[in-house]
Amino acid sequence: MLKTTKSTTVNGQVFIENKAKTGDATESKQVAYMNATIYEDGNVNINKSIQDTEAFNANKTEVLEDFTSFETYVYGLMDGDSVTE
Repeated sequence: MLKTTKSTTVNGQVFIENKAKTGDATESKQVAYMNATIYEDGNVNINKSIQDTEAFNANKTEVLEDFTSFETYVYGLMDGDSVTE
């Protein structure tokens, strides 16, 4: 017997802009990533992973704001007990 489920997957990355060691150029450094799965029954699973603890600690406020923005986006995709397209 085949049983299928439908879900929506969302991925996000947190980048911090740093001044390059020489000149005024900036470089982006990935500090963390997030993923979420919204299942058709309305359940949601959100995971976060910090990839660079030193950069996270130095930019904690900004990273936590991005985590909150990601969660807000994911919950905004939910429509009652169903997954929105």
